[in-house]
Formats: sequence, C-alpha cells, structure tokens
Amino acid sequence: MNFINRHKYPLIAFAHYSKKNDIGGVTTWLQRLLLRMHSDNIPIVVYLLHSDADVEESTLLHILREAGISVDIDMQSPYIEEDVSSILAFFNRHQPQIFFPQCLESTYHTAGMAGQYGLPWAMTIHSDDPVYWAFAETVVPEANNGWMVGVSDYICKKAVQKGLANQPKSIPYGVSIFENAASFSDSPFRVVFCGRVVEEQKRISLVLAAMSQACCLDPRIECWIIGNGDEMTISRDWVNEHGLGDRIIFLGRLESSAVQSKLALCQTILLMSDYEGLPVALLEAMAMGVVPIVRSIPSGIPELVKNNESGLLVDDTPEQAANAIVRLLNHPQLWLKCSTTSQSLIAENYSEEISYQRWLNVISELSNRSTITYPIAIPKRISVPPAHPSLVGRAQKRKPNIIVTLLFLAITKNQSLVHNCFKVGRKVLPKSFCHQLWIKYGKFFS
Repeated sequence: MNFINRHKYPLIAFAHYSKKNDIGGVTTWLQRLLLRMHSDNIPIVVYLLHSDADVEESTLLHILREAGISVDIDMQSPYIEEDVSSILAFFNRHQPQIFFPQCLESTYHTAGMAGQYGLPWAMTIHSDDPVYWAFAETVVPEANNGWMVGVSDYICKKAVQKGLANQPKSIPYGVSIFENAASFSDSPFRVVFCGRVVEEQKRISLVLAAMSQACCLDPRIECWIIGNGDEMTISRDWVNEHGLGDRIIFLGRLESSAVQSKLALCQTILLMSDYEGLPVALLEAMAMGVVPIVRSIPSGIPELVKNNESGLLVDDTPEQAANAIVRLLNHPQLWLKCSTTSQSLIAENYSEEISYQRWLNVISELSNRSTITYPIAIPKRISVPPAHPSLVGRAQKRKPNIIVTLLFLAITKNQSLVHNCFKVGRKVLPKSFCHQLWIKYGKFFS
C-alpha cells in the first residue's frame, strides 16, 4: 500500500443515506472509497441520515466505525429543512474544507448553502435516474461553488447538453482486479443477477422472465439471484409457481467476498435495467470474465459492452435475453472471446486504482478553492425551494409555515374563524381568496 501524507489533504466530509442491509451500488462504492482513503491516512468524516427505525441497525455505520472512521448519524427528518440544519451543525462541529454529498436532496441543498460560504463540493451523478437530474437542476453545482462528477461519459455529456455543467469530471466506479476468473462450463451454465431485487430501475420481473424462458429452452441452465429487495418475496413466489425453484435459486444478500466467490462460478451476468450509471456488480463480474448479457440502454452500458465483443446487447424482451443466454451456452468460442475482452477492458480502464487516483485529483483541486471559515451561521428558518416536478411524490416534505397552517385549519374546519382571520380593517376578504390559498398551499398538507 502506498502511504499518502495526510497533511497534504484537508478534512473531507461525506454525507449519505443509511439503511439496514443496504446493498446498493452507490453505498458499495462509497464504502470502499472511504475505507481506502482512511487506510491512506486521508482525514475524513462522515454524516449519515438513517431512514429505518433504529440507527444501530445501520450496516454502513458499523463497517465505518469498526475501521476507525469518524461517523455522525441522525434519524432522517420528515422535513428537509431540519436535515439541512443538522448537516450545517455537523459542518460546524467538524469544520471540513471539502464536501461530497450523496443521493439525498437535503445534502445537495446544504452543499449549495455552504458553497456560498466558501466550502467547495462536488455532486456525483450516479445514474441516469431523473431524480439525479432534478437534484442538479435544483442546486446547480457550478453556480454554488461546486463541481459535477459523472460516473460515465454519457452522464457527463448529458450534463453539458442540459446546461448543468461546463466541465464535468468523468470518474467511473473502479473495482478490484481479481485473481479468480470464470471459466466456461455447460454443466451447468450459470446465469447470475446481482443487485437489488426491485422492479423500479432493475426490472426484476424481466430478469426472472428471461431466466425462466432460458431454463425452459435448455436443461443445462441454472440461475442465481444474489441480493435482496422489496420484491424478494413476490419474486420467490413467482419462481415457485412456475415450478423453477430448483433452477432459479435465491442466494440473498452476501458479503463482498462471498459475492466474488459466487461470481467466479458463473458464466454470464444478466441485467435488464431501465437506467443505470455504471453498475458495480457488472464491473465486478466482467473483471472476472463473466460475460454480460445486458439490455441496451444509453447510460454507461455502451461504454462497457460492445455487442459480440465484450458481451451481448439485448432489447427489453425476455425472449431476446433468453435466446442470448442459450447462444452463449452453445458457442463456447464466442463466450471465451467476450470473457477475455471483458477482463482486459476492466483491467485497463475501470480498476479501483484508476478510479481512486481520479478522486484524489478532484480532492486536490477542490482543496485549492476552499475559503470557508467557521462557524457557518445557521438560520432559524431554513429556506429551500419547492420540490422539483420530477420529485413530486419522492421528495422530502417542506416544513409548512405556521401562518399557512393556521389559515389551512381555518379554511377547512371553521368557517366562522375564516371570517375572523381575514378581516382587514373593517373589510372581509372574499371567499375566493380562501380558495386561492388552498390551491397555493394545500399541497403542504397532503
């Protein structure tokens, strides 16, 4: 391990969400980055906002603290303003010189506010999910002393096209280069899905349908599902109902080392997502020579998978994915070609070391821009803009104004109080005014 002088770097803060048994790609990437930085004596501090019932159930919290990393954790508030205030207080306690917010709307609003005080920061766009673009449009990094980082060239180009960044930094996820490598086998020929067992984004229903059809086409095919998620139970039930419980096997959430061991026993990895950034599980599988069969989507995938060269591209139909699986099974030379190309591609362009050095470069450049002085003044009332249209139903609530709350109660519960509330001098505001208030502010109470 190369020793890095900690005095070369200022204190760096990260903020991220926290859940029990979180196996998401962003959390996996962040955990590895933080552990590597800590092992290289780079000063870091982490703030976690926990969304489950008990903060002690946070998997990431225990992993980081056991490694000796300083971590503050709080329950995520129902209101975004309270979380912004908590993160600002975290800044004042630790006084970082650089900030890397992740995934939560509140962390980006805080970054934008602190950026105005001289704290440089970077927003990482982890996928082509509309939510990330909504965050970037709400708090434009380059207008608030920040930078934008994309995990794929596609994301960086899209950010420029949208006018959200002039010079975004492209830093793909990096993975370890393993000694273990997959080898061809037709007894069984194993297909693996590795990730969150959910319908949104990952389209687990398409994955299972493709696996089911492939199993029906050839008895030598066996499938593994590695991971957990909201659709786990319904997915198991679906497989059992189709009589494929012994062919499509759910392995659940596994530790990183166990995942690598299982991947080495597989021949192909299947991905049918609606959108991605640069999937960590796909990178790890390709690093071991597991051949990808992936749905052709714009973000990230074309940078990794060249059809018939480093894997097979398919459309969104289970039939085409199933036929691609059988094709690789029946053509060992094609499998070997794609496997070898995949390994070389990852080793040359997507290694953990390459990614890590790019992050150190960003940190060095941001540290030169830091002019922050502490403490940051925390307003008694935090003001954040209304939720972006793309975040409706997914955004954290805004704290309602107490005056608006009283007006709402008056309008909905006591008509006589309405008249008392809206008396101006000797005049009473027309009822239509009450109706207009409901149109404007009713969304805060839904």
